[in-house]
Amino acid sequence: MDTPKLERGMIFVTRNPMWLGRGIAAAERFWSTDDQAEYSHAGMILNEYGDTFESLWTIRTAHIDAYTGEKVLVGRATGPTADDQDRAIRRVMDKHQGQLYPFWRLGFHLLPPLAKYISTGGFPVCSELVVQKEILAGVKDWGARWQGKNPDSVADAIHKWDAYDVVWEGIWHPVT
Repeated sequence: MDTPKLERGMIFVTRNPMWLGRGIAAAERFWSTDDQAEYSHAGMILNEYGDTFESLWTIRTAHIDAYTGEKVLVGRATGPTADDQDRAIRRVMDKHQGQLYPFWRLGFHLLPPLAKYISTGGFPVCSELVVQKEILAGVKDWGARWQGKNPDSVADAIHKWDAYDVVWEGIWHPVT
């Protein structure tokens, strides 16, 4: 299956096969209500060329082709307009571009209520960055809190909520 036509504002989750990714997925699976969690990283699409904005070692732009050969799920929120998405992306990028990845927050995610209620100012992990953008874009299903959301939360929303369409899921092949 070919890669999808990407659009600004789409979101994605992917598997990280390294030890950190496997640990994140194991913790997510432990707390998951459906006992499934295969995705351990999330990001947002900036344009049709596959540029992304993600919380990596720093919060920065990257490219979705970095996940070539990995399983990727791409979703699109059905409610927000392109202008809503653009405004939300700009706000998130203006606030977080260049921040260090908040590794200290990963421990809070081992006990999800801690990650939800003990926030350190505005340092989101990857999935929290995505959910922050989605809330700002107007996806009401998320409520008002981005804190404590993990990649499994994002994947479940894409798969199960009426607020999202699954755009594509499979092993990623390069866009470029």
